[in-house]
Amino acid sequence: MDYYDLGAYLRTVSTTSEDARIWFNRGLLWSYSFNHGEALRCFERAVEHDAQCAMAYWGMAYAVGPNYNKSWIRYDLEDLRETVKKAQAALAFARAAHNTRPVEEALIEALSHRFPLEEAIPEDFGKLNNSYVRAMRGVFDNFGEDIDVAALFVDAIMCARPRQLWDLDTGKPTGPETLEAMHILEAGLASQDGLDHPAFCHLYIHMMEMAPNPEKAIIAADQLRQLVPDGSHMQHMATHIDIACGDYRRGVDSNQKAMISDDKFFAEGSASTLYTAYRTHNIHVLVYAAMMAGRSRDAIQASKRITTLITPELLSIRSPPMVDWVEFQAAMPAHVLIRFGRWEEILQLELREDKELFCITNAMIHYAKGVALSALGWLQEAEVTKAEFEAARRAVPDNRQYGIACKAQTVLEVASRMLEGELAYRKGNFDQAFAHLREGVRLEDMLPYADPPVWLQPVRHALGALLLEQGCVDEAEEVYKQDLGLSKKLPRRKARLNNVWALHGLYECLTRSGQSGEADRIRLQRDIAVASADIPLGASCFCRLSTAKSCDGRCS
Repeated sequence: MDYYDLGAYLRTVSTTSEDARIWFNRGLLWSYSFNHGEALRCFERAVEHDAQCAMAYWGMAYAVGPNYNKSWIRYDLEDLRETVKKAQAALAFARAAHNTRPVEEALIEALSHRFPLEEAIPEDFGKLNNSYVRAMRGVFDNFGEDIDVAALFVDAIMCARPRQLWDLDTGKPTGPETLEAMHILEAGLASQDGLDHPAFCHLYIHMMEMAPNPEKAIIAADQLRQLVPDGSHMQHMATHIDIACGDYRRGVDSNQKAMISDDKFFAEGSASTLYTAYRTHNIHVLVYAAMMAGRSRDAIQASKRITTLITPELLSIRSPPMVDWVEFQAAMPAHVLIRFGRWEEILQLELREDKELFCITNAMIHYAKGVALSALGWLQEAEVTKAEFEAARRAVPDNRQYGIACKAQTVLEVASRMLEGELAYRKGNFDQAFAHLREGVRLEDMLPYADPPVWLQPVRHALGALLLEQGCVDEAEEVYKQDLGLSKKLPRRKARLNNVWALHGLYECLTRSGQSGEADRIRLQRDIAVASADIPLGASCFCRLSTAKSCDGRCS
């Protein structure tokens, strides 16, 4: 039968039906690829072919349960109750099924620790997460040579503390479990079997994306691009490492391929609502990578594509609450147009009619127009727009999420500081402008980890450009070095390695301060990074009024 190309990986399970085996493996690969809705459908098809296939029921429970991107806290009450009901029913069938191997019985028993009873849903799921980790550790102790068992044990550890495995400021693991999971993954990836296993490569990327040395996952990332050919999330996941290492060109390319896979999958009409968030996320990362590479056409085209997917109908879905998952992405065109200095186009952006559903989007459009009006020198209009932005910001509910990373108000505070700084600069209040922008940098550095970063255009790019314009070469140089990960004052995983904007800014600083040797080294790196850009780079931010002044490196 015709189906998506999910690669060559297969697991042997206890079943009397070849069709059940096929559908089980499809479900397993979709689970590993984080398309849990399609995984559930595949496991259900397996049961249709063999009602005694215990692992198919295990898969049904596993697919509806929490994962690295959707922890228990992301379940609304309706979703939570339905999930627990489905999982407990599936596990009951799994336990009752005949002809299971010991490892299968152990996996089924362990998974039962992940879910509460229907009548006893807790407010804090920490105990359940830890119970599941302990249960899977027992399975791993007995069946550690089974590569799927090893992957599922690591998954249990990571899901207990999603995006909290590493301390970004210190670069240290947040607990011994991080190192335990990392060592299991690395031991597996040392063999060809591990490199050929989609979950091992996938999980290792998530393990290392926040680590101080994400380049350790480059081989796993390159391998993952080809392991599940029609799995868009797997094609996309490699770009978490690409971007962490400053390879924005490849970040664009792989997410473009992920978009093609998504178009193929969504054309069938069977995608779950939540998987739309994965689809828009792939485009979101493409937008960011293109912005950092100076590729305006790719960034603009992709940002427009996002707006066609984030509809009022989608945002009106309450379970799952799609406004929290994706609404902020509808503002992508505003961010892209600021990045590339398209001031007149920004002024043509239209506010969305539904101010409640699109509250973040409208606030960001006001922000973008304020920046554009400031850059054009229309200061009176910019003041009015700034007031409109602040009013729109106040209208955003305090509990509105900016994706899964953080609250919207936290991000909008960065926008506020940026806009204040841009407007003050145009008024000639340079000290005040720099104070606002430095505060914007501080707030940006405090944002929680997300991929792509929550704030798409680094505040340092504006601060550095304007400092350089006012002759503050020394401070601008430090600002750019921090942004590029060349300064010890900013942790590696908060830097934007190899981005064309900061490379250009740093080259300007080094040239103007007479550091010719270092300037030559940076120029080569800049020229390679700029090679795929489609716009001329004159400054790290188009908000700069003119070319930088030459001076002795001190602010007057």
